[in-house]
Amino acid sequence: MKRIFIGQAVTGQDISALKKELGQIYLALKSRGYKPYSTLEEVEDNKFKKADNWLSHAFKIIDNHDIFLAIIRTEHRSEGLLIEIGYALSKKKKFILAINENVKNTYLRHLSDKVIEWKDFQDLLNKLSKLKIEK
Repeated sequence: MKRIFIGQAVTGQDISALKKELGQIYLALKSRGYKPYSTLEEVEDNKFKKADNWLSHAFKIIDNHDIFLAIIRTEHRSEGLLIEIGYALSKKKKFILAINENVKNTYLRHLSDKVIEWKDFQDLLNKLSKLKIEK
């Protein structure tokens, strides 16, 4: 079973809405036989006081996953997400980019192994429920 680490912008977002969406994303990926994980599961634990502690924790988890799935909703840049992506790429993890079709100002499409463009959240779920990642 391939393990997928899910990265997405969190700072300044509605955490409860993101968690609700994450549950649906998990179901879509699990239906394809993947084992998804996101540090968003731990956001309320409040165990990391500084961002660098949080990133170090994320790096350890990324090390134990086969695939990094980045979900990009807007043009907003998330430093944490970009750092996680850079780390995953340096570790030669498979990089899947799920990006809203309205986001144009990014070079991430060129760095990814697979691009999933979506128009709304339901479209994202439909595409993730059909995701097939080649070796």
